[in-house]
Amino acid sequence: MKKAVLMLTLLAIVSMASAQDRVAVGLKAGFNSTKIKLSDIPDGETVKNEANNGFLFGAYGRLRLVGNISFQPEMYYAKKQSEFKGISIDGQTPMSFDVTYHTWDIPLLVNARLLDLKVASIYGLAGPVASFNAKSTTDFPDYNGVENTNWTFQAGLGAEFWRFTADVRYEWGMKDISKAQIGQKTDVLTFAVGFKLFGI
Repeated sequence: MKKAVLMLTLLAIVSMASAQDRVAVGLKAGFNSTKIKLSDIPDGETVKNEANNGFLFGAYGRLRLVGNISFQPEMYYAKKQSEFKGISIDGQTPMSFDVTYHTWDIPLLVNARLLDLKVASIYGLAGPVASFNAKSTTDFPDYNGVENTNWTFQAGLGAEFWRFTADVRYEWGMKDISKAQIGQKTDVLTFAVGFKLFGI
């Protein structure tokens, strides 16, 4: 799976290099707010999960396909954090622990320009994201760690002005990220700004 995603990204870069009149490349950075949802909580335990802030930085490309539709692959490094609070199975002992993930994320997005205001444009984004775990840490006892690969789906809106972009996205987890299979899926709200180095 990892090889397939990397090959697809490489093909996208090659395609962009051969279509320089329709391509753009830029850098991006931002922050995220991550909540890890638990759907399979053991009986007798009460757990509340809270979102924590993280960051991201990386690069993006854009290949204009037809009309206002473009293909926008990205690659960025992200830190995602979530906090869990609750009462253990004995009904008395409070629990509190943090989970932190460091990932390499590769969104494969469709970019659709929705509105052109001459001085700025409004666009929509949607598509799958391949997320590769670089490192995970937690103070949760007996935690088995996370899967090496995770799939999510992003959708959002953004604005572009001159060489600058700014967008906000919501990201849904599509599979359990825990090796223990306890129903852990990520919900991530992301805000990022970008600077176009060259291109359309």
